Amino acid sequence: MVACRTRIHRRIAVVGAGPFGLALAARLQSANADYILLGRLMSFWREHVPHGTCLLSDPLRCSLSLDGFDTSAYERSRGSPIRRPFTASEFVGYGLWFQHLTCSNLDQRTVLSIKHENRKFTIRVDDGDEITADNVVIAIGLKIFAFRPPEVAALPSEFFSHTSDLHDLSHLRRKKLAIVGNGQSALECAALLTENNSDVEVLTRSAHLVWRRFAGHPELSSAETHWNLRTAIRSALNDPDVYRRLPCFVRDFWLQRTLRAAASSMLRSRLGAVRFTLGRRVTAARVRGDRVELHLNDKSTRTVDHIVLGTGYRVDVNAVPFLAPELRRQIMLHNGYPQLNGMMESTVAGLYFTGAAAAWNFGPVMWFVQRAPWAAERITHAIQS
Repeated sequence: MVACRTRIHRRIAVVGAGPFGLALAARLQSANADYILLGRLMSFWREHVPHGTCLLSDPLRCSLSLDGFDTSAYERSRGSPIRRPFTASEFVGYGLWFQHLTCSNLDQRTVLSIKHENRKFTIRVDDGDEITADNVVIAIGLKIFAFRPPEVAALPSEFFSHTSDLHDLSHLRRKKLAIVGNGQSALECAALLTENNSDVEVLTRSAHLVWRRFAGHPELSSAETHWNLRTAIRSALNDPDVYRRLPCFVRDFWLQRTLRAAASSMLRSRLGAVRFTLGRRVTAARVRGDRVELHLNDKSTRTVDHIVLGTGYRVDVNAVPFLAPELRRQIMLHNGYPQLNGMMESTVAGLYFTGAAAAWNFGPVMWFVQRAPWAAERITHAIQS
Protein backbone atom coordinates (compact mmCIF):
# COMPACT_ATOMS: atom_id res chain seq x y z
CA MET A 1 0.00 0.00 0.00
CA VAL A 2 1.36 3.42 -0.98
CA ALA A 3 1.93 5.66 2.04
CA CYS A 4 0.42 9.12 2.07
CA ARG A 5 3.32 11.58 1.55
CA THR A 6 1.66 15.02 1.45
CA ARG A 7 -1.68 16.52 2.36
CA ILE A 8 -2.77 19.92 1.04
CA HIS A 9 -6.07 21.77 1.37
CA ARG A 10 -8.02 23.66 -1.27
CA ARG A 11 -11.40 25.28 -0.97
CA ILE A 12 -12.50 23.83 -4.32
CA ALA A 13 -11.33 20.73 -6.17
CA VAL A 14 -12.47 20.27 -9.77
CA VAL A 15 -12.12 16.67 -10.93
CA GLY A 16 -11.82 16.38 -14.69
CA ALA A 17 -9.70 18.53 -17.02
CA GLY A 18 -11.90 18.29 -20.09
CA PRO A 19 -14.05 21.10 -21.51
CA PHE A 20 -16.40 21.51 -18.53
CA GLY A 21 -13.57 21.29 -16.00
CA LEU A 22 -11.44 23.79 -17.92
CA ALA A 23 -14.32 26.25 -18.29
CA LEU A 24 -14.98 26.09 -14.56
CA ALA A 25 -11.31 26.34 -13.57
CA ALA A 26 -10.89 29.43 -15.74
CA ARG A 27 -13.91 31.06 -14.17
CA LEU A 28 -12.69 30.21 -10.65
CA GLN A 29 -9.26 31.60 -11.40
CA SER A 30 -10.73 34.85 -12.70
CA ALA A 31 -12.67 35.07 -9.42
CA ASN A 32 -9.43 34.53 -7.41
CA ALA A 33 -10.85 31.36 -5.89
CA ASP A 34 -8.71 28.83 -4.03
CA TYR A 35 -9.05 25.83 -6.37
CA ILE A 36 -7.21 22.92 -7.94
CA LEU A 37 -8.01 21.26 -11.27
CA LEU A 38 -7.32 17.52 -11.23
CA GLY A 39 -7.02 15.23 -14.23
CA ARG A 40 -5.18 14.66 -17.49
CA LEU A 41 -5.70 17.64 -19.75
CA MET A 42 -8.31 17.00 -22.48
CA SER A 43 -7.73 13.25 -22.02
CA PHE A 44 -11.01 12.05 -23.55
CA TRP A 45 -10.45 14.07 -26.70
CA ARG A 46 -6.73 13.29 -26.89
CA GLU A 47 -6.87 9.57 -26.08
CA HIS A 48 -10.36 8.21 -26.75
CA VAL A 49 -11.98 10.03 -29.67
CA PRO A 50 -11.13 8.31 -33.00
CA HIS A 51 -8.54 10.24 -34.95
CA GLY A 52 -10.25 12.13 -37.76
CA THR A 53 -13.50 12.74 -35.86
CA CYS A 54 -15.25 16.04 -36.52
CA LEU A 55 -17.37 17.95 -34.01
CA LEU A 56 -20.96 18.61 -35.00
CA SER A 57 -20.98 22.20 -33.81
CA ASP A 58 -19.49 25.32 -35.34
CA PRO A 59 -16.20 26.25 -33.59
CA LEU A 60 -17.79 29.31 -31.96
CA ARG A 61 -20.28 27.04 -30.17
CA CYS A 62 -17.32 25.11 -28.71
CA SER A 63 -15.89 28.12 -26.83
CA LEU A 64 -15.04 27.43 -23.19
CA SER A 65 -15.26 31.09 -22.22
CA LEU A 66 -16.92 34.16 -23.69
CA ASP A 67 -14.46 36.57 -22.02
CA GLY A 68 -11.68 36.90 -24.56
CA PHE A 69 -10.67 33.23 -24.71
CA ASP A 70 -13.19 31.87 -27.19
CA THR A 71 -12.35 29.96 -30.34
CA SER A 72 -12.21 33.20 -32.34
CA ALA A 73 -9.41 34.44 -30.07
CA TYR A 74 -7.64 31.11 -30.51
CA GLU A 75 -7.99 31.42 -34.27
CA ARG A 76 -6.47 34.92 -34.20
CA SER A 77 -3.65 33.84 -31.90
CA ARG A 78 -2.42 31.17 -34.26
CA GLY A 79 -2.77 33.28 -37.39
CA SER A 80 -4.65 30.71 -39.43
CA PRO A 81 -8.34 29.79 -39.72
CA ILE A 82 -9.85 26.86 -37.85
CA ARG A 83 -11.00 24.10 -40.15
CA ARG A 84 -14.73 23.69 -40.59
CA PRO A 85 -16.00 21.24 -39.63
CA PHE A 86 -14.05 21.57 -36.40
CA THR A 87 -11.88 18.47 -35.97
CA ALA A 88 -11.28 16.79 -32.62
CA SER A 89 -7.53 17.40 -32.95
CA GLU A 90 -8.11 21.12 -33.43
CA PHE A 91 -10.45 21.18 -30.46
CA VAL A 92 -7.65 19.62 -28.39
CA GLY A 93 -5.32 22.36 -29.61
CA TYR A 94 -7.83 24.97 -28.48
CA GLY A 95 -8.17 23.26 -25.08
CA LEU A 96 -4.40 23.26 -24.53
CA TRP A 97 -4.18 26.94 -25.51
CA PHE A 98 -7.11 27.79 -23.24
CA GLN A 99 -5.63 26.02 -20.22
CA HIS A 100 -2.23 27.64 -20.68
CA LEU A 101 -3.76 31.12 -20.59
CA THR A 102 -6.63 30.80 -18.12
CA CYS A 103 -6.13 28.14 -15.46
CA SER A 104 -2.67 27.61 -13.98
CA ASN A 105 -3.66 25.35 -11.07
CA LEU A 106 -3.69 22.13 -13.11
CA ASP A 107 -2.59 18.90 -11.44
CA GLN A 108 -2.56 15.99 -13.89
CA ARG A 109 -2.33 13.21 -11.35
CA THR A 110 -5.09 10.61 -11.45
CA VAL A 111 -7.77 10.66 -8.76
CA LEU A 112 -8.08 7.25 -7.11
CA SER A 113 -10.69 7.92 -4.44
CA ILE A 114 -12.89 10.62 -2.94
CA LYS A 115 -14.31 10.27 0.56
CA HIS A 116 -16.56 12.57 2.55
CA GLU A 117 -15.98 12.83 6.28
CA ASN A 118 -16.64 15.58 8.80
CA ARG A 119 -17.93 17.93 6.09
CA LYS A 120 -14.63 17.68 4.18
CA PHE A 121 -13.73 15.75 1.07
CA THR A 122 -10.53 13.73 1.02
CA ILE A 123 -9.09 13.06 -2.44
CA ARG A 124 -6.32 10.49 -2.88
CA VAL A 125 -4.24 10.67 -6.04
CA ASP A 126 -2.09 8.08 -7.73
CA ASP A 127 1.22 8.88 -6.02
CA GLY A 128 -0.26 8.52 -2.53
CA ASP A 129 -0.75 12.21 -1.79
CA GLU A 130 -4.04 13.46 -0.39
CA ILE A 131 -5.92 16.68 -1.06
CA THR A 132 -8.70 17.88 1.20
CA ALA A 133 -11.38 20.24 -0.08
CA ASP A 134 -14.50 21.98 1.16
CA ASN A 135 -16.18 21.57 -2.22
CA VAL A 136 -15.71 19.07 -5.04
CA VAL A 137 -17.00 19.45 -8.59
CA ILE A 138 -17.22 16.31 -10.72
CA ALA A 139 -16.49 17.38 -14.30
CA ILE A 140 -15.49 14.06 -15.79
CA GLY A 141 -16.11 13.21 -19.44
CA LEU A 142 -18.09 10.37 -20.97
CA LYS A 143 -15.48 7.60 -21.05
CA ILE A 144 -16.53 6.12 -17.69
CA PHE A 145 -20.11 5.89 -18.96
CA ALA A 146 -19.41 3.98 -22.18
CA PHE A 147 -22.16 1.37 -22.66
CA ARG A 148 -21.13 -2.14 -23.67
CA PRO A 149 -24.05 -4.56 -24.25
CA PRO A 150 -23.68 -7.70 -22.13
CA GLU A 151 -23.98 -9.93 -25.21
CA VAL A 152 -20.62 -8.60 -26.37
CA ALA A 153 -18.99 -7.39 -23.15
CA ALA A 154 -18.41 -10.97 -21.98
CA LEU A 155 -15.97 -11.58 -24.86
CA PRO A 156 -12.20 -11.35 -24.37
CA SER A 157 -11.26 -7.68 -24.78
CA GLU A 158 -9.15 -8.25 -27.89
CA PHE A 159 -12.27 -9.12 -29.90
CA PHE A 160 -14.26 -5.93 -29.35
CA SER A 161 -13.86 -2.21 -28.77
CA HIS A 162 -16.15 0.63 -27.83
CA THR A 163 -15.75 3.65 -30.09
CA SER A 164 -14.21 5.45 -27.10
CA ASP A 165 -11.38 2.88 -27.16
CA LEU A 166 -10.39 3.70 -30.73
CA HIS A 167 -8.30 6.84 -30.90
CA ASP A 168 -5.94 5.00 -33.25
CA LEU A 169 -7.77 2.98 -35.91
CA SER A 170 -4.68 1.64 -37.67
CA HIS A 171 -4.83 -1.81 -36.06
CA LEU A 172 -8.24 -2.38 -37.69
CA ARG A 173 -7.09 -1.59 -41.21
CA ARG A 174 -8.09 -4.23 -43.75
CA LYS A 175 -10.06 -6.14 -41.10
CA LYS A 176 -13.59 -7.47 -41.43
CA LEU A 177 -15.62 -5.56 -38.87
CA ALA A 178 -19.14 -5.43 -37.47
CA ILE A 179 -20.16 -2.06 -36.04
CA VAL A 180 -23.10 -2.20 -33.65
CA GLY A 181 -25.15 0.99 -33.42
CA ASN A 182 -26.66 3.73 -35.56
CA GLY A 183 -25.65 6.95 -33.81
CA GLN A 184 -23.02 9.50 -34.70
CA SER A 185 -20.08 7.66 -33.16
CA ALA A 186 -21.01 4.38 -34.87
CA LEU A 187 -21.45 5.86 -38.33
CA GLU A 188 -18.46 8.17 -38.13
CA CYS A 189 -16.34 5.16 -37.17
CA ALA A 190 -17.84 3.27 -40.11
CA ALA A 191 -16.82 6.08 -42.46
CA LEU A 192 -13.30 6.37 -41.01
CA LEU A 193 -12.73 2.62 -41.09
CA THR A 194 -13.89 2.13 -44.66
CA GLU A 195 -11.61 5.00 -45.65
CA ASN A 196 -8.85 2.91 -44.06
CA ASN A 197 -9.74 -0.07 -46.30
CA SER A 198 -11.66 -2.05 -43.69
CA ASP A 199 -14.64 -4.22 -44.63
CA VAL A 200 -17.49 -2.79 -42.55
CA GLU A 201 -21.05 -3.90 -41.85
CA VAL A 202 -23.25 -1.79 -39.56
CA LEU A 203 -25.82 -3.67 -37.48
CA THR A 204 -28.68 -1.69 -35.95
CA ARG A 205 -31.73 -2.53 -33.87
CA SER A 206 -33.63 0.29 -35.53
CA ALA A 207 -35.38 -0.38 -38.82
CA HIS A 208 -34.23 2.98 -40.16
CA LEU A 209 -31.46 5.54 -39.74
CA VAL A 210 -32.14 9.00 -38.36
CA TRP A 211 -30.26 11.84 -40.06
CA ARG A 212 -29.96 15.33 -38.66
CA ARG A 213 -28.18 18.45 -39.79
CA PHE A 214 -26.39 18.45 -36.45
CA ALA A 215 -27.01 14.94 -35.10
CA GLY A 216 -28.05 14.79 -31.49
CA HIS A 217 -27.63 18.58 -31.17
CA PRO A 218 -30.51 20.22 -29.34
CA GLU A 219 -30.09 23.68 -30.84
CA LEU A 220 -32.09 24.82 -33.85
CA SER A 221 -30.78 24.32 -37.35
CA SER A 222 -30.45 27.33 -39.63
CA ALA A 223 -33.63 26.23 -41.39
CA GLU A 224 -35.62 26.66 -38.17
CA THR A 225 -34.59 30.13 -37.04
CA HIS A 226 -37.96 31.74 -37.82
CA TRP A 227 -40.36 31.86 -34.88
CA ASN A 228 -43.21 29.40 -34.56
CA LEU A 229 -44.75 27.43 -31.72
CA ARG A 230 -42.44 24.46 -32.21
CA THR A 231 -39.26 26.54 -32.07
CA ALA A 232 -40.55 28.48 -29.06
CA ILE A 233 -41.20 25.24 -27.17
CA ARG A 234 -37.83 23.83 -28.18
CA SER A 235 -36.08 27.02 -27.08
CA ALA A 236 -37.77 26.79 -23.68
CA LEU A 237 -36.82 23.12 -23.30
CA ASN A 238 -33.20 24.02 -24.06
CA ASP A 239 -33.12 26.65 -21.30
CA PRO A 240 -31.56 24.90 -18.26
CA ASP A 241 -33.56 26.91 -15.73
CA VAL A 242 -36.84 26.21 -17.51
CA TYR A 243 -36.00 22.55 -17.99
CA ARG A 244 -35.21 21.85 -14.31
CA ARG A 245 -38.66 23.09 -13.27
CA LEU A 246 -40.51 20.74 -15.63
CA PRO A 247 -42.31 17.61 -14.38
CA CYS A 248 -40.15 14.49 -14.26
CA PHE A 249 -42.00 12.74 -17.07
CA VAL A 250 -41.44 15.72 -19.42
CA ARG A 251 -37.73 15.81 -18.58
CA ASP A 252 -37.42 12.06 -19.15
CA PHE A 253 -39.19 12.32 -22.50
CA TRP A 254 -37.16 15.27 -23.78
CA LEU A 255 -33.84 13.81 -22.62
CA GLN A 256 -34.53 10.49 -24.31
CA ARG A 257 -35.85 12.11 -27.47
CA THR A 258 -32.96 14.54 -27.86
CA LEU A 259 -30.24 11.98 -27.16
CA ARG A 260 -31.70 9.20 -29.29
CA ALA A 261 -29.35 7.66 -31.83
CA ALA A 262 -28.94 9.85 -34.91
CA ALA A 263 -26.13 10.86 -37.24
CA SER A 264 -25.08 13.92 -39.16
CA SER A 265 -26.40 14.04 -42.70
CA MET A 266 -22.90 15.16 -43.73
CA LEU A 267 -21.75 11.54 -43.24
CA ARG A 268 -24.03 10.06 -45.88
CA SER A 269 -21.67 10.69 -48.80
CA ARG A 270 -18.87 8.83 -46.94
CA LEU A 271 -20.82 5.64 -46.29
CA GLY A 272 -21.25 4.29 -49.80
CA ALA A 273 -18.99 1.29 -49.19
CA VAL A 274 -20.62 0.36 -45.87
CA ARG A 275 -23.17 -2.48 -45.70
CA PHE A 276 -26.16 -1.82 -43.46
CA THR A 277 -28.30 -4.44 -41.78
CA LEU A 278 -31.24 -2.70 -40.14
CA GLY A 279 -33.76 -3.98 -37.64
CA ARG A 280 -31.46 -6.66 -36.24
CA ARG A 281 -29.93 -7.11 -32.82
CA VAL A 282 -27.08 -9.21 -31.52
CA THR A 283 -28.30 -12.05 -29.29
CA ALA A 284 -24.96 -13.76 -28.65
CA ALA A 285 -21.27 -13.50 -29.51
CA ARG A 286 -18.74 -16.36 -29.39
CA VAL A 287 -15.05 -16.69 -30.16
CA ARG A 288 -14.26 -19.04 -33.04
CA GLY A 289 -10.50 -19.49 -33.31
CA ASP A 290 -9.02 -16.06 -33.97
CA ARG A 291 -12.35 -14.54 -35.03
CA VAL A 292 -15.70 -13.83 -33.41
CA GLU A 293 -19.13 -15.10 -34.44
CA LEU A 294 -22.20 -12.94 -33.95
CA HIS A 295 -25.69 -14.40 -33.71
CA LEU A 296 -28.57 -12.11 -34.67
CA ASN A 297 -32.24 -12.30 -33.77
CA ASP A 298 -33.19 -13.40 -37.31
CA LYS A 299 -31.10 -16.59 -36.75
CA SER A 300 -28.38 -15.37 -39.11
CA THR A 301 -24.70 -15.19 -38.11
CA ARG A 302 -21.71 -13.01 -38.94
CA THR A 303 -18.07 -14.00 -38.56
CA VAL A 304 -15.75 -11.03 -38.22
CA ASP A 305 -12.28 -10.10 -37.01
CA HIS A 306 -13.49 -7.49 -34.56
CA ILE A 307 -16.64 -5.85 -33.19
CA VAL A 308 -16.90 -2.09 -32.76
CA LEU A 309 -19.54 -0.91 -30.30
CA GLY A 310 -21.07 2.40 -31.27
CA THR A 311 -23.55 1.96 -28.46
CA GLY A 312 -23.12 5.34 -26.85
CA TYR A 313 -23.02 6.29 -23.20
CA ARG A 314 -25.28 5.86 -20.18
CA VAL A 315 -24.70 8.17 -17.25
CA ASP A 316 -24.63 6.29 -13.94
CA VAL A 317 -22.97 7.79 -10.89
CA ASN A 318 -22.53 4.27 -9.51
CA ALA A 319 -20.07 3.63 -12.35
CA VAL A 320 -17.69 6.38 -11.18
CA PRO A 321 -14.90 4.28 -9.65
CA PHE A 322 -13.23 6.92 -7.50
CA LEU A 323 -16.34 7.89 -5.52
CA ALA A 324 -16.25 5.93 -2.27
CA PRO A 325 -19.23 3.55 -1.86
CA GLU A 326 -20.46 5.35 1.25
CA LEU A 327 -20.33 8.66 -0.63
CA ARG A 328 -22.23 7.25 -3.62
CA ARG A 329 -24.95 6.00 -1.30
CA GLN A 330 -25.59 9.57 -0.12
CA ILE A 331 -26.17 10.87 -3.67
CA MET A 332 -29.82 10.66 -4.65
CA LEU A 333 -30.17 9.47 -8.24
CA HIS A 334 -32.74 9.40 -11.02
CA ASN A 335 -32.03 6.72 -13.64
CA GLY A 336 -28.32 6.99 -12.82
CA TYR A 337 -28.19 10.80 -12.97
CA PRO A 338 -27.50 12.71 -9.73
CA GLN A 339 -30.34 14.85 -8.48
CA LEU A 340 -29.07 18.45 -8.33
CA ASN A 341 -30.43 21.71 -7.01
CA GLY A 342 -30.51 24.94 -8.99
CA MET A 343 -26.83 25.56 -8.21
CA MET A 344 -25.80 22.13 -9.60
CA GLU A 345 -25.17 20.79 -6.08
CA SER A 346 -26.05 17.19 -5.28
CA THR A 347 -27.75 15.87 -2.16
CA VAL A 348 -24.27 15.76 -0.57
CA ALA A 349 -23.51 19.31 0.54
CA GLY A 350 -20.51 20.70 -1.32
CA LEU A 351 -20.53 18.04 -4.07
CA TYR A 352 -21.41 19.40 -7.52
CA PHE A 353 -21.79 17.80 -10.94
CA THR A 354 -21.40 19.42 -14.36
CA GLY A 355 -21.39 18.21 -17.96
CA ALA A 356 -23.45 15.24 -19.10
CA ALA A 357 -24.01 14.09 -15.51
CA ALA A 358 -26.17 17.21 -14.99
CA ALA A 359 -28.41 16.52 -17.98
CA TRP A 360 -31.45 15.14 -16.16
CA ASN A 361 -31.65 18.30 -14.07
CA PHE A 362 -30.66 20.92 -16.64
CA GLY A 363 -31.46 19.27 -19.96
CA PRO A 364 -29.67 17.46 -22.78
CA VAL A 365 -27.83 20.70 -23.61
CA MET A 366 -25.45 19.67 -20.80
CA TRP A 367 -24.09 16.93 -23.05
CA PHE A 368 -22.68 19.60 -25.37
CA VAL A 369 -19.58 21.75 -24.94
CA GLN A 370 -21.42 25.00 -25.58
CA ARG A 371 -23.01 24.86 -22.10
CA ALA A 372 -19.62 24.73 -20.34
CA PRO A 373 -19.40 28.52 -19.78
CA TRP A 374 -22.96 28.63 -18.42
CA ALA A 375 -22.29 25.79 -15.98
CA ALA A 376 -18.98 27.37 -14.93
CA GLU A 377 -20.72 30.64 -14.10
CA ARG A 378 -23.48 28.89 -12.15
CA ILE A 379 -21.16 26.78 -9.99
CA THR A 380 -18.70 29.60 -9.36
CA HIS A 381 -21.52 31.84 -8.17
CA ALA A 382 -22.84 29.08 -5.89
CA ILE A 383 -19.50 28.35 -4.24
CA GLN A 384 -18.27 31.91 -3.98
CA SER A 385 -21.50 33.44 -2.66
